[in-house]
Amino acid sequence: MSAPFILPETAAVLQALAAMDGPHLGDLPAPAAREVYHQLGDAFEEATDPAVRTVDFEGEGVTMRAYFPGDAQPGPVIVYYHGGGWVIGDLDTHNALCARLASVTGLRVVAVDYRLAPEHPYPAAHDDCLAAARFVAQGPSVLEAPVKGIALAGDSAGGALALAVSGKLEAAQRLAQFLIYPVGDCTEPEEGSYAQFAEGFLLDRKLMHRFIEDYLPNVATRQDRDVSPLLHELPASSPPTVIVAAGLDPLRDQGRALAARLIMQGAECHYLEAAGLIHGMATMRRALPSGDAQIVRGALLLADLLRNRKPDLQGES
Repeated sequence: MSAPFILPETAAVLQALAAMDGPHLGDLPAPAAREVYHQLGDAFEEATDPAVRTVDFEGEGVTMRAYFPGDAQPGPVIVYYHGGGWVIGDLDTHNALCARLASVTGLRVVAVDYRLAPEHPYPAAHDDCLAAARFVAQGPSVLEAPVKGIALAGDSAGGALALAVSGKLEAAQRLAQFLIYPVGDCTEPEEGSYAQFAEGFLLDRKLMHRFIEDYLPNVATRQDRDVSPLLHELPASSPPTVIVAAGLDPLRDQGRALAARLIMQGAECHYLEAAGLIHGMATMRRALPSGDAQIVRGALLLADLLRNRKPDLQGES
């Protein structure tokens, strides 16, 4: 097999990561791993856009953060679920990314601070994310203007959460999906990109195994539709979808397979693959500007899908 294409900016990040002292992220206790995730953001992520206003609030027992790119207008809202293998990550690790999405799309974004494993194993995160989506869809006053449907979005484990929640909402509520390198199979396949990029590209097989063990300690649940959708038929009617994958990601082939499934069932799906980039590029945008460009492309496609799905949303009152 020929050597994979690696962008110079990716090579620099991988070199910097290799030079860092300390144990493998998969060997750390959850609290320590969460702190390292914050440190990675400090080292590689862009600063948060100060022009985007934020408000933290509670709904259905779940903490959320709303992002306003300007004065609130009636229209759709993007509900965002952060990545981190259901174990690490929070509102702050994805604060700059969510502000970026709000700024690029011109839409309100709501980030969800769901419960994490191993303290709260499956289905805790799924339950929180579904409750949060339903709460936002009802148009709470904290969002300052009517909510005309929602788009489900997330990266990595958050992408899997977005897909699972989307399948449980009424079709009139879920307008679109934006999935950034989503998890599609928690049975740890032994072939394809999962094997090709098993080591050396930030997210690796060992770390994925740790995440899966923490969130899915019951092995039987690892084949459930909500965590391994590629093992099942997708919902009969899926909303328009944007999928962004990274070329050097163990999960790359899962993103490809999900896109193919959606297209085969007749759903509108736009698939972007960032050649030469790694899993995590969405929250490493200062170090990986090419990754930022791909996220912006995906966000603009999402905004276009929402306009086409509900052309009168922005003008309704």
